[in-house]
Amino acid sequence: MKRAGAVLAVLLPLLLAGAPARAASHPHVLDRMGSVTSVAIVTTPSWHSTRGGMTLWQKSGTGWHPVRSGIPVWVGRNGFQYAAKRHEGDGTTPAGKFPVRFAFGARSNPGVKLSWTALHSDSCWSGERKDYNTYVRRACTSRDESLWASRSVAYRYAAVVGFNDDPAVWGRGSGIFLHETLNQPTSGCVSMSEANLLWTLRWMPKGAWVVMGPQAYVDSL
Repeated sequence: MKRAGAVLAVLLPLLLAGAPARAASHPHVLDRMGSVTSVAIVTTPSWHSTRGGMTLWQKSGTGWHPVRSGIPVWVGRNGFQYAAKRHEGDGTTPAGKFPVRFAFGARSNPGVKLSWTALHSDSCWSGERKDYNTYVRRACTSRDESLWASRSVAYRYAAVVGFNDDPAVWGRGSGIFLHETLNQPTSGCVSMSEANLLWTLRWMPKGAWVVMGPQAYVDSL
C-alpha cells in the first residue's frame, strides 16, 4: 500500500498537468442571434458606469470564438438605459441587441466592409420629426446634429448602431454610433481609441450586430 501510494503521489501531478484546460464558454446571448455570425459585445460593471469593455465574437464551423477582447470603451455620461425607456438627450446608451447599419466618416474609407458614407459640410443626423434618426444632407436645424462639426476627431471614422430606426419612435433617441473617443463619457454613443475603432470597423462584415448593456443584463439576454 505504501508503494502504491508513492506511485500515485508521483503520477497525480502528471495526470493533472496533462488534463486539458476547460475552455471558457461564450456568452449565452450569442446562441440567440439567429443567423448572425459577427457580434461586438459591450459591457459595463453597472447601469451607471461610464467605462467598460468590448469583445468581438466570430462564429465559424466550430462555434463562437473571441477574435479581440478587452477593448476599453466609454459609454453615455449617465450609463446605460433600457432601449424602450430612453429619451432624446438623457445621456444614456441604449441597452439591447442592435444591427450595425453602415459606416461613415470625414476621411476616406479606411478599408471597411460595411457600406461607407463620406461626410460633407451639410451632413446632419436628423432630430426632426419628418426624418427622425436618419442621415440627411441639408442646412442642419437646431434639432439636428451636425456630423461635420465633429469631423476633426469623433467622426473621422464611425459606424451607425441600428437603435430606434425600425421604426423610429419620435423622441426616443437618435444618433447612436461607434466612434473615436474624446476621453470622456459620450452623449449615448460607444467610443474607443482610433486604433481599436479602425480594427473593429475593418473586422465588421455587413450583417454584424452589437449587443450592449451592463454585464448582468447582457448575461440575462
